[in-house]
Amino acid sequence: MDAAIFGLIVADLIAEPMDLRRPPRPGGLVKLNSLTMATGGNVCNVSAAMAKLGMKVAAVGIVGEDVLGRALLEAMVKLGIDTQCVSVSKEAQTSATVVAVEPGGERCFFHTPGATPLLDAKIFRSCFDLFRTCAWVQIGYFGLLPTLTPDLPELLRELHAEAPGTKISLDTMNPPADWKLLKPILADVDLFAPSRAEAEALTGETEPRKMVKIFRAAMKQGLIGIKLDAQGCYLDDGNQAIKVPAYKIDVIDTTGAGDVWFGALLVALRKNMPLEQSGQFANRAAADCCTALDASAGVKNFDDTLARL
Repeated sequence: MDAAIFGLIVADLIAEPMDLRRPPRPGGLVKLNSLTMATGGNVCNVSAAMAKLGMKVAAVGIVGEDVLGRALLEAMVKLGIDTQCVSVSKEAQTSATVVAVEPGGERCFFHTPGATPLLDAKIFRSCFDLFRTCAWVQIGYFGLLPTLTPDLPELLRELHAEAPGTKISLDTMNPPADWKLLKPILADVDLFAPSRAEAEALTGETEPRKMVKIFRAAMKQGLIGIKLDAQGCYLDDGNQAIKVPAYKIDVIDTTGAGDVWFGALLVALRKNMPLEQSGQFANRAAADCCTALDASAGVKNFDDTLARL
C-alpha cells in the first residue's frame, strides 16, 4: 500500500457563488449557480488525489450511520480507495461542512465535527496492521482531532517502533491547535507541510525560512513544506531549501487545493522525484484542482500531470 490517510472524512456542501461580504437581508433569498455535495476532509481529498494519480491508498476515519456517511463511502470506493478501516458510528452524525465559494474562487467554511471527535488512540492503534503495509501514513488535521492529539506523541513513537519502514506525515488546519501540542508530535514526523497562514499562527514568523527554522528545532530530520497559495510552495529537506513557483490558472474553486497538493507531494516522494520536481508536481496538481468545483474533479492522472510540469 502506498499510503493510509487517517483523520477527517467530511461531506462538503459546496455553494457557489456565496458572497458573504454582501449577504441577503434577514428573510431574504439569493440564488446560487450550484449547490453540490462532494467528499471533503483530508482522508477523502488526499486519498482521491493519490488514487487519481495512480497510487494504492487506504482511508482511515469515521462516519456516522447516515445518508452522508453512506454517500462518502460509496464515492471513495468508486475511486478505488480501500475503505475497510473506516468505522461507522451510531453515536454521531457524519462530519459535514458548508463550503461558501466566493466570487473569484476563494472560500470559507462552516463546519460541524460530527463523529470526528470519536477518533481516539484505540482506533489509531487498531490500524497498526494496515499502517505496517504502507509507505506513508498521513494524519490530518492537527487542530481538528481533539481526542487524539494529546496521545499522538506516544502513538507515533509506537508506530515508528513497530513499523520502521513507514513514514509519517502531518497536516494542519487554519487556525491550528497550540504550538505546545505540536512540538512533541513533530519529533516523530517525516513530513510536515502547513499553509503559510497556519505556519505564521504557529511560529509568529512571516518568512518561510524563519518558519522552517522554528519547526526544525522540534523536527530534526525529514521534509518541511510551506504551502504559499498563489506563490507556490517552499520546501526544506534539511539539506536544501527551495521555493517553487505556482502555475497560473483561471481559478474556479480552491476547495481542497491544499489537500491535493499534499497528496501529490506524497506521490512525488513515493516516485523518488528530486525535491524541486516534487514541488512542481504538487503545485501542478493543486492548480488543476482549482480549475473545477470540489476537491478532486480537476485532478488529472499521473502521466498527464507529469507532462505539464
